[in-house]
Amino acid sequence: MTDRSIAEPEVISAVEHLDAQALRRWVDQGWVLPHRDGENLLFDASDVARVRLICELHYELRIEEDSLSVVLSLMDQLYEARCHLNALLSAVDAQPEHVRAGITARIKAKG
Repeated sequence: MTDRSIAEPEVISAVEHLDAQALRRWVDQGWVLPHRDGENLLFDASDVARVRLICELHYELRIEEDSLSVVLSLMDQLYEARCHLNALLSAVDAQPEHVRAGITARIKAKG
């Protein structure tokens, strides 16, 4: 997908199993956070990826919508933790070799 905004009808036609009612419900529940232009919903590529994920969880893996809030929350927390870990790894990688070696030794001693 490009960086352009995608209108609701385009998203519905692009994502298998998706209908307007489900999409609006997911937006209302805050699972997908598109931009609003008046009454129109405009989705970016990350919104469409999130919609695809929700469809896969719900329609293919048969996770009920009542449970999806928990699953999505846990996935969001995991994603955030991975982002923090990547930032930490980048910071460690930027350190001099002796500092990296000390960190590695400390981690191995704890593990």
